[in-house]
Amino acid sequence: MQKLLFVVQELHKRGYEKLHVVPSLAPTGLAWRCSFVSETDRTKGLIVSTWISQFSGDNREIEYTIQELTDIFEREQSSFLQTCRGRNHEYSDWYRNMLGRLDEEELPYAFAEYFSPTDYWRTTNEKMIRTLPDEKQFYYNYQ
Repeated sequence: MQKLLFVVQELHKRGYEKLHVVPSLAPTGLAWRCSFVSETDRTKGLIVSTWISQFSGDNREIEYTIQELTDIFEREQSSFLQTCRGRNHEYSDWYRNMLGRLDEEELPYAFAEYFSPTDYWRTTNEKMIRTLPDEKQFYYNYQ
């Protein structure tokens, strides 16, 4: 699932810096969920954790590279991505730094059934990563 987070970094490099990530835990706490949200139109969002799972049948490691996965996503979701095109260096820089703080296979989450959105993300390794101010505005349609 962590590869999905790196797909976002690649999409940011390709000019979709208005693409935000909304990671969360399922109510059971046993599944990680991830949505992509457009900064330009917050009503436009995709639950992408189900999208990435198609590439790991039987819970195998995904064999596609980040660039290959990004190419596929870009082809399949071009209309959504057009709403994410543009610059937001503050978010893409924060996002790159956030990824650098994660250990291998560690996943962040903004909220869960027992954890409301705050000004930081928790991780599966119990880290806390401060978010940008007002990042919570992207979560409300996905809680």
